[in-house]
Amino acid sequence: MSLLSALDGLAMRPLSTLLDRFRRGVAVPAEVGDELAAELAPVFASLEGLEAEAEAVRRAYAERAEERLAEGRERAAGISASVRERAEEERSKAAEERWSRARAEASALEAAGRAEAERIHEEASERIPVLVADLVAHMGEELS
Repeated sequence: MSLLSALDGLAMRPLSTLLDRFRRGVAVPAEVGDELAAELAPVFASLEGLEAEAEAVRRAYAERAEERLAEGRERAAGISASVRERAEEERSKAAEERWSRARAEASALEAAGRAEAERIHEEASERIPVLVADLVAHMGEELS
């Protein structure tokens, strides 16, 4: 049995009645006119309320965003000030360490200089009697 022969025995409704049934099912009026405006007025009224509510929410979030930005700027300024203070402390500490090393190096050089001077003095102290004896002997030879 073919599909066409099966459909042949069924009574078909006109297409317009089928569409009317669907129009009523979704609450859309079959005729455009004053009834349409009356039916849609509550929908648009509720949309206006939703739009007002959405605008209030947008404003509230914009204000909160501005507050959080201000808080963030304040925190950033505080952190920046703290970092600058810490950097200055570190610079001062590094300068003090350099001065300390320079003083230690100067002290070491001074101690080395004193040691060298002491060594020269001791060497000279040992050589002076020998030189004096040589000088006296040489003068004694010339006088004789």
